[in-house]
Amino acid sequence: MDTAPAEVGTHAHGHHVLVCLDRSPGSEASLPYVLGVAKTFGSSVTLVHVMERQRPEQSGPHTSDVLAWEISRREAGVYLERIQKETSKTLGQAVQTRLEQGQPAERIVDLARELSADLVVLSSHGEGGSAASNLGSTVQQVLALAHSSVFIVHTSPDAPPKTGLPQRLLVPLDGSPRTESVLPTAARIARSYGAELLLVHVVQEPLPTLVLHAPEDLALAYELAGHLELSGGRYLQHLSDRLTHEATRVRTLVVRHVNERQALLEVSQREGVDLIVLSAHGSACDPLHAFGSVTTDLLTHSQLPMLVLQDLPEQDFCGKHDSRHSSAPPLRASYPPEGE
Repeated sequence: MDTAPAEVGTHAHGHHVLVCLDRSPGSEASLPYVLGVAKTFGSSVTLVHVMERQRPEQSGPHTSDVLAWEISRREAGVYLERIQKETSKTLGQAVQTRLEQGQPAERIVDLARELSADLVVLSSHGEGGSAASNLGSTVQQVLALAHSSVFIVHTSPDAPPKTGLPQRLLVPLDGSPRTESVLPTAARIARSYGAELLLVHVVQEPLPTLVLHAPEDLALAYELAGHLELSGGRYLQHLSDRLTHEATRVRTLVVRHVNERQALLEVSQREGVDLIVLSAHGSACDPLHAFGSVTTDLLTHSQLPMLVLQDLPEQDFCGKHDSRHSSAPPLRASYPPEGE
């Protein structure tokens, strides 16, 4: 557990961040976070805008013709150039742009693989997004197809995007090497922002059922939960001691709750969390899914920006994962602490 997670997906020119923009204020809300990540890890940045091809059912005398398409393409190019200049100036380094066309989600995923991007950044809702769902359709499709780490900045069409640098980062930990693999990254981000790092472990609170109803069984279950609560506190304190030199402030919290996912949502609201950093999978890892159930639930229901680091190497998505190995494979989205 004390072994520093290996960094996989490292390139000779550093890490690569792909930022998806659709010319909406919501998508631009991701830029402050992109700049923070790029500065912290020395990442290269590519801005991409995908022009969706006209669907056959849209054809007709009142739809865009070739000239209108070309005008739209030039406007998109000007937009990307403006954002490129602003971000390049702030970062102090060149920022690349890609103007693509096609189905947005598929093109984003293909481009991420083409560029070997370590991180794909999207806003939860883009241009014309609906507040009916916590995630827009393009984001949902990217999450279903992508095998990379993702940074989702939650925005609402009915509310202005949240501004300001994060001051409290929440890291959910279930005691597995996979969830711990995000700690080096989270610690460096927290130190970069001067933010507090909040380590949270949830202990399952026994819930009486038709199976668990006998008084002696319930007493045993509550006793076990109490032991796990104490053990979880010691576990988090051990991690906190290791991170003291990496993060400016580290705080630990053990929560007993009948629902781990709901507990994390409640803690994030109660503690004023600005950013959630977590692993794509926890101890129960199914390589057939890019994101585990807890991560998926938080992506679906949380309103906070979320940095999800993918813990599986690309080949494991093909079903080659051997569940007999209890330790996590080399973590391609985990950055070791500086100086190591």
